[in-house]
Amino acid sequence: MSTSDWIALLSAAATLLSTIVAFVALWKQLQKVNLQLQLQNQQLQLQQFADYTKRYQEIVFRFPEEINESTFQLKDHQEYRSIMRCMRSYFDLSFEEWQLHKRGYLDSATWDVWRGGMKTALSKTAFRQAWAVIKQDTRFGPDFESFLADLGNASQETPAEAGTSGDVGG
Repeated sequence: MSTSDWIALLSAAATLLSTIVAFVALWKQLQKVNLQLQLQNQQLQLQQFADYTKRYQEIVFRFPEEINESTFQLKDHQEYRSIMRCMRSYFDLSFEEWQLHKRGYLDSATWDVWRGGMKTALSKTAFRQAWAVIKQDTRFGPDFESFLADLGNASQETPAEAGTSGDVGG
């Protein structure tokens, strides 16, 4: 091989090596970007969960203490209007959570927690009474209303699984 052949061969090898190094550097950078996006997504999910939990707590905090009693009577309760405002907020929040789930914006673990809370709430007399009133003058759409009906029926069939011994669910 002549000197010019060696120079051409070494030049081609150097070009190949620099291309491989550039590709590896690009691959590593893409991995870092992917990790950053995953961490950002986790942070957004955590923030979303915290925001919805805060809204839920603000609603529940305004309920009267006896809201969880099986003998609770909403219709004649002295705080009827206040309770109904809270109930409307609760069902609005539940609808938003359901919408997030339907659109694929929730991970399954979060949805399972929220769905379980809704099932627990619908196992309680006060929530069933309030939903009967709310669904007469408010429309959430047939899919959500059917979801709540199914959830309410399930909570009636298996009250122990619905967590009826605990506080209000959400």
